[in-house]
Amino acid sequence: MESKAKTRYLAVLILAVISVGIIAPNLGQVSFWDPDEARYAECARNALEHGRWIIPYYNGHPRIVKPPLMVWLVSISSLLVGGGKVTELTSRVPSLLAGVGVVVTTFLLALAMLTSEVLAFLAAFILATTFLFYKQARFAITDMVLLFFITLACYAFYKIVAEGRRRYVWLLYAALALATMNKGPAVGLFLPILIFLIYLWCQGDLKKVKPLLYPPAIFFYLVIVLPWPLLLGKKYLIKFLWENNVKRFASNPGWKTPFWFYLWNFPTHFVPWSAFLPLVAAAFKRAQEDLGEVAFPLAWFAVTFVLFSISDTKRSSYILPLYPAAAIMTAWAIGKGLEMKDELVGIWRLSFALFSLALLGYALGLVYAFVRHVPMYTPTATASLGLVFIMVAFVLFMAKLKNFQESLLLAGVSALALAIGYTAFYQPLFDEYYRSPKSYCLDIKAKVGTFPLYHYGSIRAHDLFYTAKGIIPSYPPKKRPQGSYYVMVRGEKKLKRALDRFPDLRLVKQYPFRDTEIGLLKGEGK
Repeated sequence: MESKAKTRYLAVLILAVISVGIIAPNLGQVSFWDPDEARYAECARNALEHGRWIIPYYNGHPRIVKPPLMVWLVSISSLLVGGGKVTELTSRVPSLLAGVGVVVTTFLLALAMLTSEVLAFLAAFILATTFLFYKQARFAITDMVLLFFITLACYAFYKIVAEGRRRYVWLLYAALALATMNKGPAVGLFLPILIFLIYLWCQGDLKKVKPLLYPPAIFFYLVIVLPWPLLLGKKYLIKFLWENNVKRFASNPGWKTPFWFYLWNFPTHFVPWSAFLPLVAAAFKRAQEDLGEVAFPLAWFAVTFVLFSISDTKRSSYILPLYPAAAIMTAWAIGKGLEMKDELVGIWRLSFALFSLALLGYALGLVYAFVRHVPMYTPTATASLGLVFIMVAFVLFMAKLKNFQESLLLAGVSALALAIGYTAFYQPLFDEYYRSPKSYCLDIKAKVGTFPLYHYGSIRAHDLFYTAKGIIPSYPPKKRPQGSYYVMVRGEKKLKRALDRFPDLRLVKQYPFRDTEIGLLKGEGK
């Protein structure tokens, strides 16, 4: 028993090291890509500099479309890691820690289900080296923190209903409460509850709901969740619960996507392990009467997939909560496939062929991005190309292997190399030469100085964060400013429109950014 415990502790340690090794490289060097990153960072700066902790403030207004937990986590991280200064690194530390937590929790949950340290380790490793997972773990947004609390809630639920560990009810409600405070009740509470109920219903065990309905733990949940919406009152109910949850789910004409969006989106973001989906299907077909081990992740996957497919608003990251379930089912299918390898030789070869194509397609996609936007003489670009050739060699070698265990080991090494290649090489280069808004924002900040700065049209959150103005009003203002002032414009059409409409504005400088131009205009107030 003691040796088993040591083995599990060692597995947890190795998984934590692998996760940090994938997620952490250049975490503070890559600028904010997702606008929400800069929003949370700006709200955290307002909390630290102006004491706006309870109600987050963004661009001079309360921001209550999301609960405040992520702002609090970024603020605390900035205090502990950045000495009170909000940076890219301090903003992303919560997602990094949450990502490591998800991988470890997935290992523990898979261990409880599959009772195999090897398959549990494989499930967690698959998750850690899946593209969407490590990509989102490097963003200072709510997705990875939400995934951690949902995975933790699923782990606690399974320990209660499958093993009778009733004390886990406290962990269950704590995880649900923090998930609610991170993203709101629609995803943080109702999604996990629906998963639990569907699973118990399919198992014919709805009576096991009873130990989950523990009044002190429910009260504990309410104590954590209720104070913030009660403080906001009607504003919270209208702005967040109704407009940002119910209306966005039921109808979002400006962001409409077809119901089959995730049928292609999930496989393209579960790479490279989506190559084993044919093996998963084959394992399910041959083990129809022996699905007890994966009944819960199957319900978890299906409920999340169907629910978000029905929703009018879809993004790749919205179905991130099903990725631990997908990783566990993939590891289980690989285990079943190795048991029945003589029967599934064709499926195995197809899976490895698809895996090889996924690796090559991914690597060639990075090369294409480099060719378009990154000078190839840079040392890092050369190293990245070297990684591609290593991938090609791995693929060619894998195709010749007849031992599936060896091929699987090589696939794992390839997936790990690709993940580290993305975070350590690709992202910093692509940020420097194409994606970064930081350089033009810092130049604008230096040129504007203490003069007022406005934006013409919609402003991006990273413009507000990097210029450090605190508030950038829309232009034209209700009252024209006195003296000199500056205006930011995004896009050639808006720039031309602004110059035609306001003769007193003159162009100071244009900055190339991604596939558009950022214009800085100067005006003289009357």
